[in-house]
Amino acid sequence: MDPSANGDRVCPACRFAKLSRYNPDPLCSPCLTSARESTGVTPTWVWDSLPLRQALARLDMGAVLAIMRGASGLSQLDFGNLLGWSQSVVTKVERRQRYTFHDVREILRVCDELGMPRAALLPLILGREDASLGSDDEAGFWGVDVDLDRREFGAVTSGLVVAALLPPPERVDRAHVRYLQAVLSRLRTQDRTIGGAGLLRQAMKTFTRVRAMLDESDYTDQVGRQLLVTTADLGIVTAWLAYDSGNQPLARTLYGQAALLAGSSGDTELIVHVYVNMAQQATHLARITGRRGTAREALRFADRAADAARHARSATLHALIALRQALAHAQLDDEVAFRAAICRARNELDRGAHDTDHPWSTFVTQSEIAGYEAMGRIALGDPGRAARLYRSVLGDPARSPRDRAYYRARLAAATSAAGDHRTAVKEGMQLLPDLGERLTSVRVLNELRPVRHEAEGFDEEFCERFDQAARALALV
Repeated sequence: MDPSANGDRVCPACRFAKLSRYNPDPLCSPCLTSARESTGVTPTWVWDSLPLRQALARLDMGAVLAIMRGASGLSQLDFGNLLGWSQSVVTKVERRQRYTFHDVREILRVCDELGMPRAALLPLILGREDASLGSDDEAGFWGVDVDLDRREFGAVTSGLVVAALLPPPERVDRAHVRYLQAVLSRLRTQDRTIGGAGLLRQAMKTFTRVRAMLDESDYTDQVGRQLLVTTADLGIVTAWLAYDSGNQPLARTLYGQAALLAGSSGDTELIVHVYVNMAQQATHLARITGRRGTAREALRFADRAADAARHARSATLHALIALRQALAHAQLDDEVAFRAAICRARNELDRGAHDTDHPWSTFVTQSEIAGYEAMGRIALGDPGRAARLYRSVLGDPARSPRDRAYYRARLAAATSAAGDHRTAVKEGMQLLPDLGERLTSVRVLNELRPVRHEAEGFDEEFCERFDQAARALALV
């Protein structure tokens, strides 16, 4: 029996579970969890989920709105302010007592306000929860909008300055900032599982639009401060996604923009965050190009982060800075300085957790230090020792799926460099089925390239699967 027949408030997603009158969430707990989980490898947009697709496919727009609101964690008041509705309108739409959200023009307007690509409405058009833009013919169905998305992305990746396709709101309030912070958190969560290439396009569009809001919209001083910090943070995340996608020129450009925004905000955490990430990228560029000057640049970035953090009490923050310094020293063949920096990182972590530890630095654990020590050992010419350290990292069950894949790829490369090519291929084969399917980190693929080179001639299956993954990632 339908609980709503008795007048009970029920979850609009599953249409079965009763909701307590004291429950502020618009969905039941299982549906809320599902609404905040990605439906696939490359979600159409940041809140893409199975409950949302199901609600779209059955034309249940009240449930669609409730799922969107639940996924973003906003109150009815904040969500109404974001969409230009009153709180009562949001309530009535979610309860199917008002059909404002059934008008196609209003549906498209809401999509645009939330930064939701219109392609995400495909389940609504085709009536299938699994509908997606899987071919150029389907993309053609959407006409100009999809073509503009591609041109915008191409222009940005070429280093051109582009305006957001949609005009920013005339006025930004706290609801906009809260929504953007929820998007930011969602991107970080998805990245730990999916990797950068599957998220870069939507992150780039969001960052471009938020920059336009910061530059063109009206807001109070307090909201402006929050918007500036959020924009800088979004710039850092988008730059990281570009880095993980293998697009180093775009990552470098975005890090530069984020550094300017962070400096303007005066937020110490942001300043440290952007400079430790810039140090990471500079060290990576030094490794792939062999340029010592880029490694020295990495040290300068890390020193800038250390200077900004000199009064910070967070042990993980200081440990991360030491790790960035360690890897740059290893790239410069300075083993003494490398070992000293690794020792500093371990000593910092031994101080224990602190209430000022930042969420984005919680990945800095003893296993992360072991991973950095392994990377340094590779740079210093000791792949055998590096392989042993990488195995210890993989023994840490707390690592994210993307991190585990990255360190397994590094293990395969280190094993190959030590001369054990067959074991390297075996390790790499554990990753290839997921690359381009459930994982879109080009960084992981690139770590396997030396293994692919050595496998030529004795393991055709590995070579074929690697090439297949490379083609799949090129299309993401």
